[in-house]
Amino acid sequence: MLEVHEWDENFFTEFVGFKNLIHRDISTSLPEELSDYSKYFAQDSVFSADFSWKGFILKENGRTVAQAILTWKKLGTVANLGFLDWVDDLEHAQKLVTRVTEVARSEGIKSLKTPVDLNFFVKYRIRVPGGAEPLFGEPVYPDYYHRLFKGTGFKTIGEWDTYLVDRFKGIRDFFRKRKLLSERKDVSHSMTKKSELKTTIRCLRTDDWDREMRIIYELFSEAYQKMPEYEAISFEQFQVMYQDFKYIVQPWLSYIIELKGKPVGFSINYMDPLPVLNSVRGKKLGPIQKALLFLRLRSNTGTFMISHVGKIPGPNGEDIKGVQIQVSKRIALHILYVRRVVVCFQNADSPSRRTWNPETRSPYASYLLYGMDL
Repeated sequence: MLEVHEWDENFFTEFVGFKNLIHRDISTSLPEELSDYSKYFAQDSVFSADFSWKGFILKENGRTVAQAILTWKKLGTVANLGFLDWVDDLEHAQKLVTRVTEVARSEGIKSLKTPVDLNFFVKYRIRVPGGAEPLFGEPVYPDYYHRLFKGTGFKTIGEWDTYLVDRFKGIRDFFRKRKLLSERKDVSHSMTKKSELKTTIRCLRTDDWDREMRIIYELFSEAYQKMPEYEAISFEQFQVMYQDFKYIVQPWLSYIIELKGKPVGFSINYMDPLPVLNSVRGKKLGPIQKALLFLRLRSNTGTFMISHVGKIPGPNGEDIKGVQIQVSKRIALHILYVRRVVVCFQNADSPSRRTWNPETRSPYASYLLYGMDL
């Protein structure tokens, strides 16, 4: 078993090679490079002050058969087992997990979650076999991973789903609920006649991306902090993870809701870029090719992904209602001409799930999170 707890280029070169081998036929897994790992684990990484970690590579006859990186907040008692890949062999999986749990216990860790790559914000969950064609950002792994998780002692601790929305039924339902919301006088929303409770809606401003990143970070952090999987990160760490997102997100499809100048809600949506990105998968692009790729991403009309929705209280504690309903006129304008609409990664208690009438929804994909007490 190879083990490291500080940046080792040889170790991570092997790590990347095995990762790309296992995921070579998975459409959502774009080829990775050494730099994808150095931003998290190198000595000068913005994560190094807050996170501890240890990397593992299990070999048999000189061939990698399983690997993972255990990460945890310093002084924390919950750890994430992520960047995990293995061949379809329960014995190898058990050897890896046995060693990981030994290390975790020695560090005072009380429980593990998997698969979680470093943190809640980076990548977590695993897609359940079946469902419709994969989408960008979905945590897709080979189907046998579920069997190996269960065979190594992990149990399901979280469930989510992505659902397909009937565009025309959804639009009708949107506007029915907009009318109902407009009649409410006790909460803040864009249709109220009370000036002190009236919200405004604006598109995302990619020309001032750093400022927008700060706003989104603060909104995400406050809106998501009550989720059981939530783990706090710094703004600098958030920037590292989402800096390139400005090339994928379409600004006219994503919205910030404000009350008295304070951002209080968000609806971050984009067209699935996976088909476009897969067309250049593994290719080195020159400046002109990158410009053409950017134009293709911006003009994409495939799958409309409603990805992140949330709200926080107003400046005086005002209750903000109906984030998706407030932006529904803008969303409806765009979803008429797209191939399909999906609402992503909803748990059973997600407030945004209630935005969509069950009659407008149909299953698309499901996801699990596994855990283990030590």
